[in-house]
Amino acid sequence: MIGQSAYATAPWPHSDSLARAGFRIRLVAAIAVVLLAGAFAAAVVVSDGSPYLVAPFAAAFCGIALLVWPRSGLYVLFGAAILLEEWGIAGLNPITTETHFFQNISGYSAIPIRLSMADLLALLAVIAWGLRRLVGANPPARLGPIGWPVFAYGALFVVGLAVGIVRGGAWNMTAALAELRGPLFLCITYFLTVNLVRKPAHVSVLLRTLIVLTAIKAVEGLWNYWQMTNGPIWLDAVTAHEDVVFFDLSIVLAVGAYVLGLRSRLAWLLYASVPLILATELVTQRRVGFIALGGAVIVLAALLASLKPRRTALLFGSATVLFLAYSVIAWDQQGLLAQPIRAIRGAIDPGSLSARDLSSNWWRELEESNIAYTIKQLPITGVGLGQEYLFEREPPPLTSFIYWRYMTHDAVLWVWLKAGVLGFAAFWALVAQAALVGARLFKRLPTADLKLVALAPMMLLVIQVLFSTVDLGLTYSRNMIVLGVVLGLTAYLSRRAAEVAGARSA
Repeated sequence: MIGQSAYATAPWPHSDSLARAGFRIRLVAAIAVVLLAGAFAAAVVVSDGSPYLVAPFAAAFCGIALLVWPRSGLYVLFGAAILLEEWGIAGLNPITTETHFFQNISGYSAIPIRLSMADLLALLAVIAWGLRRLVGANPPARLGPIGWPVFAYGALFVVGLAVGIVRGGAWNMTAALAELRGPLFLCITYFLTVNLVRKPAHVSVLLRTLIVLTAIKAVEGLWNYWQMTNGPIWLDAVTAHEDVVFFDLSIVLAVGAYVLGLRSRLAWLLYASVPLILATELVTQRRVGFIALGGAVIVLAALLASLKPRRTALLFGSATVLFLAYSVIAWDQQGLLAQPIRAIRGAIDPGSLSARDLSSNWWRELEESNIAYTIKQLPITGVGLGQEYLFEREPPPLTSFIYWRYMTHDAVLWVWLKAGVLGFAAFWALVAQAALVGARLFKRLPTADLKLVALAPMMLLVIQVLFSTVDLGLTYSRNMIVLGVVLGLTAYLSRRAAEVAGARSA
């Protein structure tokens, strides 16, 4: 006997009734917004524009936006990391620096909050994701293919914070928070990307944001250079130091897209941005930018050769011949066009360096000796966050950088100083795991556009590590936000690779 099933007998709602219900909801929301705006305006008038009034309304607006559209926080963080400066540029005052997005709110307002807008946005994004998860709007949390190394790295910096506090003495809470930001941003943006970026459209938004905003930064750098050449003084830099990381990434992705034969709109956007970025790379005069670019190109050639051997050999072989010819011609030359060879020439012949470069090298050599001295004294735990590292020889002060006694230009060894030997091991475990996952995905993914996305984590990691050996790469919030997002794309790519493998076995 077939059992009978009970079904609801109420009629389906008519489209007109649904439209009326939707109109009523929008009307109530509009009235609420108008009332809140009126209350806010009245409060501003009564309090003579107190900045304390802005915080609750801004937080409420951001919270609602994140609950409705959770990826918006991730997109804003990613875009801001590429577009907005974290530190000022000496002699320049671009509008992107005046946003104070990465500066503590207490540093530029009367609100006593030692967190930046970037910090608050990241926290709100995580809270919004958690609330949506509680009501079942989000799937269970995932760690992704490199989640354990990422979170071990962040957790050991939290341990480093505890070490710094326990050591007492002249512990500096502001410096400790500044040091903790980078590792935590890496963890948070990686987690959000793994759990929120699920569709090709989401990846497309991130890639387009990277390309377009990097091109805008290049245009801004050229504009700064034009102002400098027509101004009263000559500046040491026309972009922030960390911008070269994003420039290098766009260049190597453009080369990868060309070898892979991509002719999509995204690829043409990438190709169109390269001339602007290359020109800005020349005028920035950052030796580490050219060194990191060269290292990334070598790794890129090895990966592409396994897939497109003839095309890779032709392109990179021709480029090598042209570079050798350029090196012979530009070896003893000065000026912008000789900037790329200056980094190599300086390593081979230190006597060819300018007085500025010699002074910079001397300061870094002194810093390296002090790093080695600190590690010998505290090899297991390091000094901890918020503690000055130890000076065997006192270097001249860097008045332009407030945290020069806490953060070192060699950011890779800085990890050991602050998170101890376990933190240093976790960093290299993260690098190794990401490289292995990226190489495997590059081989397994079936289409050229997915292979290009798989190149991004590996290329950025190479650039970031090389950059961080001589600059503050792992302490910059901007770099760590972008790195966390790009590494998080490995989760999306892993799902696509599993779908392809499942379809083939079916």
